[in-house]
Amino acid sequence: MQMNIGRPKDLVKKKQILEAAKRLFLKQGFHGSSMNQIAKEAGVTKLTVYNHFQDKESLFTYAIAETCEESINARRIQLHPESNFLEDFYQVCSLALQIVNLPEAIKLEHLLLELAAEQNPLAEPFYNASHKRLFVVWTDFFAQAIEHGFIQKDDAEKQTHLLLSLLLGHRHHEVLLGVRQVPSEAECDEIIHQAIELFMLKYKKIALSILKWRIFHLIFFKLFCNRLACHE
Repeated sequence: MQMNIGRPKDLVKKKQILEAAKRLFLKQGFHGSSMNQIAKEAGVTKLTVYNHFQDKESLFTYAIAETCEESINARRIQLHPESNFLEDFYQVCSLALQIVNLPEAIKLEHLLLELAAEQNPLAEPFYNASHKRLFVVWTDFFAQAIEHGFIQKDDAEKQTHLLLSLLLGHRHHEVLLGVRQVPSEAECDEIIHQAIELFMLKYKKIALSILKWRIFHLIFFKLFCNRLACHE
């Protein structure tokens, strides 16, 4: 029986190349990193790099997609009917802030802005692998929350836009510009509680009994006002 002995070694080398590419792209940017430098960093020949990746653009796209997927997919939360929604909501907000405030994530943001500023076509797949991927995770979370009756029904994308604005907003732009420090653990806790409180003011599920009481109160108030008007 013939064995493919070379395959495991190829996978190891591919992993070495990807890890080296991630380090260099984050440290030196896309234009500042050459295939020669990546090969040297990975401890392989330049030919080996090209055997695995057609060009620097392909390597960049693959490396960035893998980096983002590792950060985002490992932190997904599945809701169930018996879930403590507010605890899970807090946890997913906390994990989101941890992701976006990682030094690597901030470097990725700078790299994306650099590519976007020069209208580099790599900006779009980069955006899809990072921002859009995280956005999809959030819309999935809110879709689950609606399905299990934890929040009021609405467009999950609309809910995601609101929540991310509350969590990040102008504050995170200042962090990216370097004019504000990454929020501390205590500051993150306050940010999350405020974001959830404001979000739930709009989307908290109202119990049917409370809703009926409010409708009854409104009808009674209108009848009372009508009677007063008749006596005047």
